[in-house]
Amino acid sequence: MSLRASLPNSQSSQNLQMKIALTLLVMAVVYSAAQFFRDRSNYNKGYEAYRQVNCSVASAHFDRVKNGWRIIDFGDFVSRAQQEQSECLAFKAVLEQEKKGNVAQAIVAYNGFMNEHTSGSYLVNAARDRVKSLFEKNKPEKLATKEFCNNLRQFQPDLIPQSDTNLPLLHFACGETYTSLKDYPKATLMYETFVDEYPNHSLLSQVKTAWAKTLVAQAKAEGAGNLPAPQRSGTTGNGSSVVTIRNDSPEPMRIVFSGPEGRIEELEACSTCQKYVGQGPKSCPNQGPTGDYTLKPGEYDVVVKSRGDKLVRPFKGTWSMNQGWTYTNCFYIVTNPTPEEREQQ
Repeated sequence: MSLRASLPNSQSSQNLQMKIALTLLVMAVVYSAAQFFRDRSNYNKGYEAYRQVNCSVASAHFDRVKNGWRIIDFGDFVSRAQQEQSECLAFKAVLEQEKKGNVAQAIVAYNGFMNEHTSGSYLVNAARDRVKSLFEKNKPEKLATKEFCNNLRQFQPDLIPQSDTNLPLLHFACGETYTSLKDYPKATLMYETFVDEYPNHSLLSQVKTAWAKTLVAQAKAEGAGNLPAPQRSGTTGNGSSVVTIRNDSPEPMRIVFSGPEGRIEELEACSTCQKYVGQGPKSCPNQGPTGDYTLKPGEYDVVVKSRGDKLVRPFKGTWSMNQGWTYTNCFYIVTNPTPEEREQQ
């Protein structure tokens, strides 16, 4: 009689399970390694096509990466493929605008592309290079479309190359664009920005002339009242013309001269003056601050507008400023009486 030792059934089952698990692990490792090399190959091919903005080829390779089954995304190929596929399609759409000759629209779109995608990516850098090329090939007046000008102050700081040179010219050109569209408030903003930010620019006098004409056109569009000519008060003793204006109103005034030269002047408010109701004073109160303005002789369109109360109606007139003469004028505000004020009169 012999004795035989046998393993319990449970231990045999455990061994079998370990063998199966080990086999599956080996298969998973082998599959993952194979999938890694497939992903890397497809991603690299897609990336090369992406760099050339060949989005159809890039997308085909990126789709193989995205649709492949894997346990773990070694190399982070899936997320990179998704991002670059999205970038490629968006960049291609902008490039199509450029190819159609929509240069200003393309620059706006490139700026949007740069805002929406990862800074430092290949196509973001390519977008910046494309914008630089467009600025080199096109003058500011061609770029200054309404859409471009509406976005000018929202562009990325480094989007516009040689900004010290190009930004002043773009503000000037956008001012002219808005003026031609009769969008006078936006035109004024562009001209005013130029004057404030580039006070020593060689085009400053031209900008002031254009700005003055725009303010005159705006006053006319707003139904400006009639502004009488100033009175002669003496002689200058030289070939200039001088007008002295007094502000007898509690509101700061903007005075615009548009003629042989463009001037936009500000005259502070009178702290002791009042607004008149229904009827003005019989003569100038002579209480407020004065401004003396030396002008080139000639005919000027002149606008006087409150810088405070927006409800105060602007006034516009044509003044002949003759050589060697001085002139004086004063301004005060007369408001229409309310029904209650009419009853008290």
